Amino acid sequence: MKTISKMTLGTVQLGMEYGINNTTGKPDMKAAHEILRTALQNGITSLDTANAYGDSENVIGSYLKQSNDNPFITTKFFTTSPPGTKSEDIEKEIYGYVENSLQRLNVRKLDCLMLHRAIDMTLHGRAVRNTLQKLINENYINLAGVSVYNPEDINTMLEDDIYQAIQIPINIFDQRLVKTDMINRLKEKAITVFARSIFFQGLFYMELDEMTDEDMLTYIKPYLKKLNEISEKYGISKGQMAVSYIRDLKGITSLVLGVDTKEQLKQNIQLMKGPKLKKETIEEIHKVFSDVNIPKILQILSRPKQKSK
Repeated sequence: MKTISKMTLGTVQLGMEYGINNTTGKPDMKAAHEILRTALQNGITSLDTANAYGDSENVIGSYLKQSNDNPFITTKFFTTSPPGTKSEDIEKEIYGYVENSLQRLNVRKLDCLMLHRAIDMTLHGRAVRNTLQKLINENYINLAGVSVYNPEDINTMLEDDIYQAIQIPINIFDQRLVKTDMINRLKEKAITVFARSIFFQGLFYMELDEMTDEDMLTYIKPYLKKLNEISEKYGISKGQMAVSYIRDLKGITSLVLGVDTKEQLKQNIQLMKGPKLKKETIEEIHKVFSDVNIPKILQILSRPKQKSK
């Protein structure tokens, strides 16, 4: 299998506008290619994309077409067929997604194909997992995996050995998986673990005095204020805290970090090389952020972005 670097470049921002703190918008093709080139020239061997990320797959494919790079690529899909659909129709739908991704990405085989929704593990009985097995047997994909949003989904995933890769949401605020033994269980089964939402979709970089939304003032601002205080107390940037905290958890294969610009990419590369957190810093993080209302924050972040007048 290809090498997976400790940092995976998340490419959702290359295909669409994404992130609550994104002020630059989607980069044009030239800028996107430069981001990919810079990442791959700086030791990042892993890219993350999905069918649902706008034209992200096309952007990656157009870059690979004119380069000699051969990164590890993870892409994702979700079924649109209703429950009760015949197994052969589910198989046909999934093969269609895979063939389209191969064409858009300009590759002959997918390194990792993930379910974008955990519900697809059970929604159509065994049709999805059987199709994934067939895709592996026929050399369309190397690894099958699933992107989860809730810790409970991991239990379902671990019941079936077809899934050898997973993408999990985890960060300083979202410690749902840190509080359990889930990461250890994944490690014991040698599952490839991609950690996403390290900066909580850019939330950690929001300016406190720019928040006016009532829900943000209630559910987010108090914790961002505490994050700023811990950053100042220990003399370490919020970005470095966010990266080091997840990077050094045992069982995490790679951190999925998305960027809007080449400058952000270079900053993230430096953060990945940054120091470990002190024991007392980690203990304070666990104590201060143990009661964050993650479902409510996710609801806030999922709102349609307001266009400035």
